[in-house]
Amino acid sequence: MLSQEILRNRLLNYIRCNGTTQKHISKQTKIRECDLSKFKNNKGELGSLSEKALNSYLLSKGY
Repeated sequence: MLSQEILRNRLLNYIRCNGTTQKHISKQTKIRECDLSKFKNNKGELGSLSEKALNSYLLSKGY
């Protein structure tokens, strides 16, 4: 299983480098925007399905 911290860092790098919004990522991954926001700001963890969805999305973008 991926470390949530590593996944968070990949997410932050992707947003910073591409100027993508968490709203866009939320729509693409079907993760609720509030959950993604909490995860991004280190205020919460993602469930395993959301974690897999975000990981797949970031991998597809090269992150």
